[in-house]
Amino acid sequence: MSEPASHESDIKAQAFYAHWHETDFRFNDLDPLGHMTSLSFLNFFETARIMFVRSAGYPVDAPATGWMLVNLQADYYAQMHFPGRAHVGTRLTRLGRSSITTVQAMFQDGVCTANLVTSLVLVDRASDRSSPMPEGLRESLQKLSDTGAV
Repeated sequence: MSEPASHESDIKAQAFYAHWHETDFRFNDLDPLGHMTSLSFLNFFETARIMFVRSAGYPVDAPATGWMLVNLQADYYAQMHFPGRAHVGTRLTRLGRSSITTVQAMFQDGVCTANLVTSLVLVDRASDRSSPMPEGLRESLQKLSDTGAV
């Protein structure tokens, strides 16, 4: 299992990430000054994180359990402008019994514009309590991590 990035420069490098999601900016993602809003950054990160979890074989509409965001730390480095395309890299840095931690970076034209570190807990929908990851999901996440695919 890979360890969390030891230096901030690592998480700003495209080479740190293997799982990628790309999306075009929308005009309504802009503030009155023509910059991407902080909420739009978070929305793009969320979509990439969902696509990452789906790549491990976990459907976002699983009937019994779901991922709950329990911690989020965002760092913004540069503005993003319309028109453009966001390239979001995701890497799994911790795999727990019922939780994961991911590090993400957003790039425009090769420049790292923001990083996001999140912790997600798998929650039983009926009890609203943490739930151990099914073995198949754990194995898929571990495999992605072991092969450097995250």
